[in-house]
Amino acid sequence: MAFQEKLKLELVLTAGDQSFSIPGGQVKHFSVRLAPYGFTASVSFWTSLEKQDAPLFAAFRAPDLLQLRLSVARVYPMEGTPPAPLVVQGLVRTRSLAGLSHGGLDGEERAFRHYSLEFADAAQVLWRQHRPTELYTDKTVADLLTAHKAGPLQLTCDWDVLQDEHPLLCLALGEDERRTSFYDFVLWYTHSRGGVWSYDSQKDTYLLAGKKPQGGTAATLDRREVERVDVQLPPPIRHAARVLNALAQGSTTVALEQAQAAQGISHDVLLRTPLTSVAEQRQTLEKGRLRVQQRQLQVTFRQLPTVAVHPGALVRLEGGLWNSALTGGGEDQRVLSLELEGRALREGPHDEQQSPDAGYSLEMAARLEPKSEPVPTFPAYRSPRYPLYVEGKVVSPGGQEKDRSWFLLEDEKTSISQHRVQVPLWNKTVSIPAEPGFFPGHFYFPPYKNGRVLLALYFERAELRRFLDWGDTVHMPQDGQGDQMLLGKNDTSQTALSHDYQDSKPVWNLRRVSAADKQTVRISEGTMLLKVEEEQGAQKSESTYDVTPKVEAAKGDFSMAVGGAIGDTKASYRQSVGNIQAGIDSATAETMAALASARAALGAKVAAAKGELTGALDGFADRSAQVQGAATEARAALEKLR
Repeated sequence: MAFQEKLKLELVLTAGDQSFSIPGGQVKHFSVRLAPYGFTASVSFWTSLEKQDAPLFAAFRAPDLLQLRLSVARVYPMEGTPPAPLVVQGLVRTRSLAGLSHGGLDGEERAFRHYSLEFADAAQVLWRQHRPTELYTDKTVADLLTAHKAGPLQLTCDWDVLQDEHPLLCLALGEDERRTSFYDFVLWYTHSRGGVWSYDSQKDTYLLAGKKPQGGTAATLDRREVERVDVQLPPPIRHAARVLNALAQGSTTVALEQAQAAQGISHDVLLRTPLTSVAEQRQTLEKGRLRVQQRQLQVTFRQLPTVAVHPGALVRLEGGLWNSALTGGGEDQRVLSLELEGRALREGPHDEQQSPDAGYSLEMAARLEPKSEPVPTFPAYRSPRYPLYVEGKVVSPGGQEKDRSWFLLEDEKTSISQHRVQVPLWNKTVSIPAEPGFFPGHFYFPPYKNGRVLLALYFERAELRRFLDWGDTVHMPQDGQGDQMLLGKNDTSQTALSHDYQDSKPVWNLRRVSAADKQTVRISEGTMLLKVEEEQGAQKSESTYDVTPKVEAAKGDFSMAVGGAIGDTKASYRQSVGNIQAGIDSATAETMAALASARAALGAKVAAAKGELTGALDGFADRSAQVQGAATEARAALEKLR
């Protein structure tokens, strides 16, 4: 429904260190769509003073970043304290410019200029164009977000999950063919971990939290300002869930029930982890996803409200002319979204020039949800695609640079073993699971020092995908079509097993080398050679003991033990808090449902009592009419007797 209001608009454009204030009367159209996670808006205005507008014209045409702030407020006086103006401030996404001639002066053509801009909150504008490919080690997600803040974006992190230190965090957005952006990543991470991403348009700040903000006092919305209220029922969830842990030893299937689920309909989540705490965290997360969203109210206005209505604000629909039986009446309602569009009543380019206010035809509607609603709202987003493939070099401390030694870290608590790999692109070292890979279990060939490998990087983990080269002395001449297996640390301490062709005859060779001490077993056509020798003048092997691997292993074991203990403590704490919060949410929902039912029952009883009272009064009126009729007849009879 359209209605008319006189508004005071404040429009400010900022380009670098220059700011331009546009008189509100020159704004001919504006549209704002506010959601709990951000906003999109557009505005258009006319200018007529070309010389005074020259700096604005130059700044508008330049490709520099433009900031825009729009404030909307009523002009007519009202009783009590007026609400704060509705404010949106963001970055310009698109802009256009047109001109309309209005005559000449001193031989030069003069024109009105019509500016049109579309703008949105900073995170949408900047992060939707940001597609980084980065690797972090021993960082928190809060550190990652801080590293990628840009421009005027202000972000507050109030979620313990963001403060956990991760051995590895990887952003794989630059090579994603679907053009997944950093904004998509933030929404995906928040949604997949059960968090809340919210935007405060009045303060132009973002909040990343574990649950919705609960503060604030609800203001009463005047019924006379509302045209209609529609009840919107979100589609119910018709599936339950199962969390499956696909381990060969100790596989589990945990069913998560949901009251509205259809029989046999399930959303299954597959894990493969030996850590019970990880599986339990995922069960808690999936249980939270089964929360049923509560009903919402769509409010259409007939005039600008006299209380604050913007996402996050609290209102109540009670008292005055509100129907006591209204769904959601008497409850605190949180504004979920707002749509406001205005068109100037006088749209000519010369109308309201330099005037701070003007009349507008407006359309305004808001979506409300119960304050107790825990389920967050997200826009559509693309999930990032993993893995990202990069090359790395295997790390093994101690020894010489060309040694083929290997190094292993083992967590005594979880029995999980890991190798370390350095990624030269970012100069970071990551851990990978020590697994046989494509070899069966009776082969034990750990990746050796400085071996070149292909890594698959996921968001929070890495895997060795395959090896990319052979050792320096493993190659065999092509003429002999040989194969070789080289065991040991280096060319002065190793055992080589080879097979090749000499004079088109197969030759098998086993050779052990330990400095000057050498043994050879050779089998060729018609001969078998066993040879033991010690080269004269060669340097003899000296027994040495390098403590570097032991020290690094001890440091790694200590780090994993401390990290594991902290992780287990946090996981237990979060699971307990999650269970408590789930109980609180369930109890709150049941209480609100019981209150609504009681309110409806009370309303029905009041209506019945009113009906009985009305019937009694109608009966009394009928009897009163009969008495009056009898009295009239009596008076008439007396008159006749006279």
